[in-house]
Amino acid sequence: DHDAVSTTEGERPTGVPGRPRDVRADRAILDAALQSFIEDGFKGMSIEGVAARAGVGKTTIYRRWGSKEELIVGAIDSLFEDLRVPDTGDARADLTSLVEQAHRFVTQTKAGDVLPRMVAEVASGTPLGRAYFEKVMRPRLGTIVDTLKAAKERGDLRSDLDDHLALASIIGSMMFLRLTRTLPESREDLAERLVTQLIEGLRPRDL
Repeated sequence: DHDAVSTTEGERPTGVPGRPRDVRADRAILDAALQSFIEDGFKGMSIEGVAARAGVGKTTIYRRWGSKEELIVGAIDSLFEDLRVPDTGDARADLTSLVEQAHRFVTQTKAGDVLPRMVAEVASGTPLGRAYFEKVMRPRLGTIVDTLKAAKERGDLRSDLDDHLALASIIGSMMFLRLTRTLPESREDLAERLVTQLIEGLRPRDL
């Protein structure tokens, strides 16, 4: 299997002492891996193809990443920005800020371009999908859950609010719009409207 890493000395993913990492080569490899994944999908891409696209040898990749899954997760993780929580004490403002960041990510970054491919991996429970969710998504989703919990403690949101369902309401809306290609790239009030609908619910205001 050309995508499995040899365990011989000199090809360990952790690198070889005395052989400094080439940051430019790393970036070229990660960019090539992302583009290959977007164009060909996980099964269709290969380490050989990534190496050729990046202009490096296969062993250069093998020294840095232990598998094709690790390479793709590393490539995506390198493009993710950590969510910045403003913590203003206003639940609506804090959640709106988080949704605005998520909107920019899924519409204006290369990492957002991989979502249509990656959703199938996550839904199928493949090793790549599980690694992506655990290493990339779960830590960032935890940031939103922390914001919800803080708002509950302040009394801004219901004390019996289901954090998991609330998170799904926020992220699920964004993902649905992105995957159905109905998510506008720029709409200043989109995040505010989504959060307002979540907080106020679907009932008429006079009830």
